[in-house]
Amino acid sequence: MSRSAQHLQEAAEWLTRLQRPEVEETDWLAFDAWLIEPGAKAAYDAVQAIDEEIFQRGSALRGELAEPRRAAAKRAFSIDWRWLGGLGVAGAAAAVALAIAPWGEMLPQADTLYSTARGESRAVQLADGSHIDLNTDSRISVRLEKDARRVTVHDGQALFDVAHDKARPFLISAGDETVRVVGTKFDVRRRDGQLSVTVLRGLVEVSTDGDDTPVRLRPGQMLEHVEGASGVTVTNVSADDQVGWRSGRLIYRDQPLSRIVADMNHYFDRPVRLEGENTAALRFSGVLIVDGQDAMVRRLTSLMPISATPTDDAIVLRGRPSAPN
Repeated sequence: MSRSAQHLQEAAEWLTRLQRPEVEETDWLAFDAWLIEPGAKAAYDAVQAIDEEIFQRGSALRGELAEPRRAAAKRAFSIDWRWLGGLGVAGAAAAVALAIAPWGEMLPQADTLYSTARGESRAVQLADGSHIDLNTDSRISVRLEKDARRVTVHDGQALFDVAHDKARPFLISAGDETVRVVGTKFDVRRRDGQLSVTVLRGLVEVSTDGDDTPVRLRPGQMLEHVEGASGVTVTNVSADDQVGWRSGRLIYRDQPLSRIVADMNHYFDRPVRLEGENTAALRFSGVLIVDGQDAMVRRLTSLMPISATPTDDAIVLRGRPSAPN
């Protein structure tokens, strides 16, 4: 194999490697070192151009690739890269697809779903270098495209640390809000129709359906919005408080007991219920360590005028009656 043909083969392998979810910083450093070799960048650009053709014509090429795939499954596959120039765009695309992704990895992919169970957290490293921390009981889907990186927050909470890529904005859909960033760090929470976005680093723009003017958020600012309603609220907050969940701490400043109980119920299977007039509206400020459910309930009852009663299927919290004057 000539050196130019070898570069094409290596470029195809790099294109596949760098789009896998498990890509690491060492991979990117090795790729940068490879690009310095004479002819490597031109080969990579050529393979990228063919990959773009596959992406644009994915459905049509599936039929063209189907028969060669079946044959490739029966034997080791190799390509004489000297043929590439005479194959035409579709044939070249098919050849590259077989060489670098025999099972169609380079065709347009469906969204990748990431989720956590109650009490579970998860760290996700994306192929573009972005990092996502998922809080308990959360579901998001991710799709990396040629011109944008798209995430949908179906439910839950996630902290995003987005790799800078000016050509591919990072777009997050959460209910009727869209968060647009290029490279920054921020937290998105979507629970029970309540949406919030908190910025730790950089800038983000948040757009709401039906509103033509996006809201720009800076570090230390949090946007809150009720899904389906008009208008948003922007306040200055301690950003570290909003992501205390990453270190097992839930930090509240003058929040209703209904919010605290709702959060707890995302960590444990046994539900906590509220009973009694005005119990849900009681306000709480403080820090709750996330460990065992019984321990968390005991701390809460020691810090608030409430009592806890275990039942067969739940823990019931009630406000304690006020002492007579």
